[in-house]
Amino acid sequence: MARWKLACPHYINVPGTEWEYNETKNGKVARKRFTVPRFLDTAEPSDWTNKWGSRDDEEGEIVVCHEGKGAAGDITFLGDPTPDMIPIDDEAKAISKSFETRWSYRPETAEVDFSQSLVDRFEEAMSDIQAKPAEVPGMADLVANLAALTQTIAATQAPAFKLKG
Repeated sequence: MARWKLACPHYINVPGTEWEYNETKNGKVARKRFTVPRFLDTAEPSDWTNKWGSRDDEEGEIVVCHEGKGAAGDITFLGDPTPDMIPIDDEAKAISKSFETRWSYRPETAEVDFSQSLVDRFEEAMSDIQAKPAEVPGMADLVANLAALTQTIAATQAPAFKLKG
């Protein structure tokens, strides 16, 4: 089995999820079907695959799986898991572990979702870069040479200014 619990809402490629476009031209109906991802909202009871509690205090979760690897009622999805999917079984843990180098985010311990964690890491990297002065190789030599050149120019032009003045 390879099953995951969704930690936040997702757009997931679920087999058979299509959108149909209809257009009528000259009395003829043209139809086109497009494969689209399905939106699964963890706060929406109609999306939950597992429910518990009473009618007024009902809670639930969405469990997704790879094709043929889940329990009855799980939603089958295509593609790779996301960092916001919490692995339920050993196979899912192994699959998620193979993505650890790509993800440096743990949904079960994080207070924010994956996209916000990316923004936070980007802002942290930007502050590190902005805090350090830019180091250009050879810049110190260039500045020293420009200072020497300025002194040389000033020394050669100083007598000329004295004669005119």
